[in-house]
Amino acid sequence: MRAFLIHRTSLRSEALAFFASLGATHGVFIEPIFLRKSYGRKWKQQAESKIYSAEVVIIYDTASCSESENTQWEIEKAKELGKHIVSLSREEISTRKIGVLTSAYDFRSEFEECFSNPGSHQDTLELYKIMVASSEQLIQRRQITNGFFITIIGAIVGASGFVIKEKIVTDSTVLVLILPIVIGLLMCRSWRNLIQNYGRLNTGKFKVIHMLEQQMGAKIFAAEWIALGKGLRKEKYQSFTSTEQNVPNLFSYLLWIILAFTLFSTNWEDISEKFKNSWASTGEFIGQSYMSISTHLVGEADNNSTNPPVESPMGEPGGTK
Repeated sequence: MRAFLIHRTSLRSEALAFFASLGATHGVFIEPIFLRKSYGRKWKQQAESKIYSAEVVIIYDTASCSESENTQWEIEKAKELGKHIVSLSREEISTRKIGVLTSAYDFRSEFEECFSNPGSHQDTLELYKIMVASSEQLIQRRQITNGFFITIIGAIVGASGFVIKEKIVTDSTVLVLILPIVIGLLMCRSWRNLIQNYGRLNTGKFKVIHMLEQQMGAKIFAAEWIALGKGLRKEKYQSFTSTEQNVPNLFSYLLWIILAFTLFSTNWEDISEKFKNSWASTGEFIGQSYMSISTHLVGEADNNSTNPPVESPMGEPGGTK
């Protein structure tokens, strides 16, 4: 989350260390934006630009910021621009009570506002059906995506293994084998990212489903989640996302092994020598072509310079009797 940091310069190092540690302790990842200096002719313009580009404005240590005219100007400018402001007191910083900051990071208040005006029971039921159907369609797309990557990457692994076993590729043509392996590794990375995004998207859908269930008589999906230990009891339930990620990871390991075997078993000295010879032949050909063209042009120039002038029929060349 991009956050403009309003603070005293003397507390900058402390503030940066505090926000850097929130990722490990609270799962809140802050990208702080701040001014290097708050003086000069254009610092207010720079501050306004940075505040405008930030998602949220954080006041670090409200008591110390109240003693500075510059920080007070930045706070008023943030209010003028309509930015969400999160104030952290010294006590909240010391005890790490950052509930307001966590809520801003998760957009919790905005999420709850979406359900602030519930409709009729029939409308809620229809929305509930739409979200459940959407979640099922997402699972189907997820399976199709997994099948696509398994087919393509599996073919690359199988073909690479066959080529190595049958020694179809020689040292001089080894790059033909390395290229599809690298493509397979890149596809594994994309596959892993897609699985993670599908998992996050499905999590978001079920948060909406749980909120809709609060307006209904029974909370069947919420009850199912509780029965499975809310994902905290591995003996009861393990996330599909974490399990599915093992597949692209396994293919990645296989491709790395094949790539390493190919690189170490290749005679690179022979390839280097052939490359040098090919480069030397190319350079020699270019040199000969250049010399031939130069000789031809010089010959034409000599012929033009040695041609005798045409004599006048009156006697001397170009003269009179």
